[in-house]
Amino acid sequence: MRSFLVISFVCMLAVPALAAGNTVTLYLDGARVESEAVAAKGYAEVSLPAALLPGSLRVKPVAGAIDRLEIAAVPLTPKRAKELATLTERRDQLEDRLKALATREEIFTAAAKSQSGKAPRKSKSNPEPLAAIRQGTDYAIAQLEAVYHARRRAENELKSVEKRLEAEKKVANVGGSIARVWLMGKGGKVKVSYLVADLRWTPCYDFRIKREGETEVSLRAKLPPLAKGQTTAVVPAALADASSTAAMTVGEEPLPRIAVLTLPIEKEQFGASSQPSLSFLLRNSSQVKLPAGEGACYRRGEYLGKVQFRGLAPGEAAELVCGR
Repeated sequence: MRSFLVISFVCMLAVPALAAGNTVTLYLDGARVESEAVAAKGYAEVSLPAALLPGSLRVKPVAGAIDRLEIAAVPLTPKRAKELATLTERRDQLEDRLKALATREEIFTAAAKSQSGKAPRKSKSNPEPLAAIRQGTDYAIAQLEAVYHARRRAENELKSVEKRLEAEKKVANVGGSIARVWLMGKGGKVKVSYLVADLRWTPCYDFRIKREGETEVSLRAKLPPLAKGQTTAVVPAALADASSTAAMTVGEEPLPRIAVLTLPIEKEQFGASSQPSLSFLLRNSSQVKLPAGEGACYRRGEYLGKVQFRGLAPGEAAELVCGR
């Protein structure tokens, strides 16, 4: 069975927290970020994100020589610090509010059960016991409804505050640092690279059975949210296993195709019932390792549902079941 690999390259994308002009190489479990910094009066400053993996920073002189390097925490402006403190305080207030509402819910739930479980006893002071029990039960339920309404409002606001807080932290690079590089000589320039854990690409597959005994497998890269201004490449391997794997620059489309293979299949079963389904044994006859990811199945052009693909090393085989 013939197998072939089609690879395409180039993308001008970037992460909001990173400066334009960077090169980002995405792996299955992280990313490498590279950029250049020019020294002004012998001094260059590079912003480093909070997600930087410890020990991964590398600074290489392009022009001149490195005299010394210092790393300091990112300073917060008074305005930014005040905004973060306000959002943090509001988040804490909402969390306390939810705890109080949980206690109120327990109290009125117990009250409603107590009222509904009372035996009606008529007396001079209580000539209509059923009405009194009903009134007490209705009151407890009304309080519970108020608690549920207040809790829903608090939960929605808490989600909004947490999103705003996370966004402000990213903009302010909270937890990040600054690398200050002093260079000897005029016109100094350095190349900076480091690894981060919060950026990665996700494999997505199309399995298209066009003829008996084989399927076309298209591997696409689902990219994280990126902005314009930098080159992005993809490596189909984890950081620790990527030393011998070439990086592939990708295009600007949302799901760039990075590989196409024609692979053999066996034991194909197609159920043409009211809800068609498909299963087959896929064998990786290529020399390329296929990483785990999401997949979609097609047979003669018809879409037959999603499938979770566990990945295949060269020579391995696995059964895929679609449409169930």
